[in-house]
Amino acid sequence: MEANAEAADFILHRHEFVGDTAELTPYGKDHILEIAARARCAPFPILVERSENNSSPTVDDRRRTIIAQVLVDHGVADAQQRTIISPAYGKGLTAHEAESDYSQFLNSRLAGGPVVAP
Repeated sequence: MEANAEAADFILHRHEFVGDTAELTPYGKDHILEIAARARCAPFPILVERSENNSSPTVDDRRRTIIAQVLVDHGVADAQQRTIISPAYGKGLTAHEAESDYSQFLNSRLAGGPVVAP
């Protein structure tokens, strides 16, 4: 489980890009620098999350190309081979699902229910 959690740190999610472009958001720029710092010592692939339902393969490929080049520029020599396009590990939650889960969590805490670690 620990290795899976660490591998998930090497995923660049769709929300880390500006709209349907290959430009990184400020958070995405910070995240890619963190990945570059750790990638030289970690065996994990660098994953660029695929567009929803594979709807924009050209954008996905452009994102992968740019991310791999940024990593190469920051000393990750094998970034071209390690950077892939793929769905993120595990299914994420929609905003509605996350809000519902959070509300249930708050209600259980307010009702004095048991605290369960995620």
